[in-house]
Amino acid sequence: MVLTKNRAPLLREALESIRQQSLADFEVVVVNDGSTDGTSQAIETFKHLNIKTLKHETSTGIIASRQEALLESAGEYVAVLDDDDEWVDVDKLKKQAEFLDAHPEYSIVGGGIRAELGIKNYELRMRPATDERIRETMLFRNNFFTSTVMFRKDAAIKAGGFISDGTDLAEDYDLWLRMSNIGKMYNFPLVFTCYRLPSYNKDRFKQFLRKQLQLIKKHRSDYPFYFIASIIIRIRLLF
Repeated sequence: MVLTKNRAPLLREALESIRQQSLADFEVVVVNDGSTDGTSQAIETFKHLNIKTLKHETSTGIIASRQEALLESAGEYVAVLDDDDEWVDVDKLKKQAEFLDAHPEYSIVGGGIRAELGIKNYELRMRPATDERIRETMLFRNNFFTSTVMFRKDAAIKAGGFISDGTDLAEDYDLWLRMSNIGKMYNFPLVFTCYRLPSYNKDRFKQFLRKQLQLIKKHRSDYPFYFIASIIIRIRLLF
């Protein structure tokens, strides 16, 4: 699934990275969430990719768009790529699909990113690989970079999908936390995605922290170290 709004040049790069994937059997669900630029024309350029476009005349927001894309996806597995990111491993989809095929007990897999910090300035970031290590630190942070993720559609729907609460924040983290009750989790120790870091202002960042605090409180019995994680978030909210 690809969500986009008024980022036609970046969307072209994202779709090109999909086109280069070695796995050929896939559908691309693009949600054009009220764009007023050349987004429709950019999508048309890649119509050979078996694209299903869901176009909104007015924006419905990130969470509603993700949920719509999830429900409209036809495949057994769903991979996420935001319009300002790119897949840099041409075998990304192939590796993840083969892993899920071979390990039915797993519901979600991810990988590492090349985080873009500026022109010719980046750093590689990884998350814990094993299910055990992911669970140990899941309340401290989202252990999955969104545009590296592939998950089982039926597991995501069973977990409730992307739930709207009016914030349009941390909807992915919310779903991953719930999906842990359905299956195991894994992160490939490989860089899959070129990831452009979001830029939140102070108020938006505090809103994100409050959402995170709400989520980890909800899941305090599902993961360890809730007390420590909640203290860290509360301290960060003070600054």
